[in-house]
Amino acid sequence: MKKFEFRLQRLLWYHQQKKKQAEVLLQQAVSQREAAFAEVDSIHKQIERACQLPEKIGGLIDVAARKSMGAHLQALGRTLTAAQEKLQKTEVRLREANQVCMQIEKDVEGLLHLRAQQFEEYQDGIAYQQQIALDEVVMRQWSMRDADATA
Repeated sequence: MKKFEFRLQRLLWYHQQKKKQAEVLLQQAVSQREAAFAEVDSIHKQIERACQLPEKIGGLIDVAARKSMGAHLQALGRTLTAAQEKLQKTEVRLREANQVCMQIEKDVEGLLHLRAQQFEEYQDGIAYQQQIALDEVVMRQWSMRDADATA
């Protein structure tokens, strides 16, 4: 009996390798997104802290401190805008990496399904050949019994 051979095995291996690479890229995209989200969160916290001036109602107002705080908040606002844009870009990369990963997964699943179908057909063919061989043995035995019975 000849051994089962899946003609598209190299293609399957290729897609499985691409799947592993896509999963690594997806993991990197997730890490980059988490880092960008942490940066945005950090800037939000800095803005919250900066907005809490240590002034009291009816107390003196430090104009220089307020101007300095305003300039600092403007700088934080620009930094926040840049960090949010970076976060959006990482989310786009994450979605793209996820789509690539899902497409490759579909390709691999399709090839695995095809291989399973072909292996089942191969097993059916082997079983059919074995049944034919068994039928021939039984027919020979019957014919030998008939020949012995008539002799």
